[in-house]
Amino acid sequence: MLGPNKTGFIEKEDPKVGSRDALVRPLAVAPCTSDIHTVFEDALGPRENMILGHEACGVIVEVGEDVKDCQPPLTKVSGL
Repeated sequence: MLGPNKTGFIEKEDPKVGSRDALVRPLAVAPCTSDIHTVFEDALGPRENMILGHEACGVIVEVGEDVKDCQPPLTKVSGL
């Protein structure tokens, strides 16, 4: 969400991974009704450069030191 009634793409730096975090590179993201309400009906109030989409699938890139039940793939996935 670039701003009220405006969607698009922006570049952001990768976040720092905390000890209990996972960094996931999205492969597909789908908007849901809450995203539509946020952009076009001002559901959360005016926002700029907000990342939307919590319905996604992706590839694990990095995990924190305390994460034990998922890990990045051992081989590089083509195109990532």
